Amino acid sequence: MQKGRVFSLRKFGITEFFQKNSFLIILTICFILGIFLGVFIFDDISALKNYPQKYIEEYILARTDMPFLKILFISSVEFWAVLFFTFFLGTSLFGVITVPFLLILKGFLYGGITAFLYSTYALKGVAFNAVVFVPSVIIFIIVLLIAARESIRFSMKLSSLTLNKTLPFNLSQNFKDYCIKYLIFAVVVIFSSLIDALISVGILKYFSL
Repeated sequence: MQKGRVFSLRKFGITEFFQKNSFLIILTICFILGIFLGVFIFDDISALKNYPQKYIEEYILARTDMPFLKILFISSVEFWAVLFFTFFLGTSLFGVITVPFLLILKGFLYGGITAFLYSTYALKGVAFNAVVFVPSVIIFIIVLLIAARESIRFSMKLSSLTLNKTLPFNLSQNFKDYCIKYLIFAVVVIFSSLIDALISVGILKYFSL
């Protein structure tokens, strides 16, 4: 009689993958959780009820009949502002808590905007979200998730230095590496802004919400 084979996650490298990317997976779950919360409960919060409509109106206004370079600049500043805030949170001892909360909040806002587009404009909203809004946001979210992981790692290093003062630690070099990574993230995010500007100039005029 043949012995039964025990299914092993290690054989497929799944365990190792989760160990190496645990922070990234947790942060992705936080963002997705935020989206679901935004879709289902955003409209129930009276203080935020009008936010999606105002956001979409300002989003369209800032991109309609505007020069390509101006849209590129506006979009880049919007994306960089979020990246800078994530960078700032990572330089504090509480970054381990605040960075995941930021991703939940960001997902929450995106979820609320998406729900508003779908419920208010039906198929037009679906098309606007898929063709105009999402393409540039996807790249940015990927960069943001990776940046958030680096922020948590640096925050943990700060915490370990504070809690264990005898631990040998070159904080200066770690901070330089942290800054360099964020400079790279800032450059990559420009691709999101380029897509945003191209879509705004070439496609946005065909949508009327």
